Amino acid sequence: MRLRTIGSALAACSLALVASTSAAAAAPPAGAGDGGKPAGIACQQAGVSTLQSLGLLSAVATGGIEVVGVGTVPFRDVLALHRTMPELFQTGGVTVVVPGVGEVPATWCDV
Repeated sequence: MRLRTIGSALAACSLALVASTSAAAAAPPAGAGDGGKPAGIACQQAGVSTLQSLGLLSAVATGGIEVVGVGTVPFRDVLALHRTMPELFQTGGVTVVVPGVGEVPATWCDV
């Protein structure tokens, strides 16, 4: 009888653990921005989408992007900055030079 009670208690605890783990896995990660992604990842995706829409992704990926007052920044560094310092790509942040357009304030990560 005592073994049956312990077995029932273990089964109930296991079920509760599975339920709480499933609920936690469904929740967005801490610091998540839109869509449950960390704000820096969402910002990076917005930047890549902006470059794609302008037809500049390939050129920037190979040659970097010119940042006003800084110079040309390699693409890998730009991606890292989107993840670690998304505020640079919001209103009041950096300005980039877009070929054929000129200077453009980076606002694609505004929330």
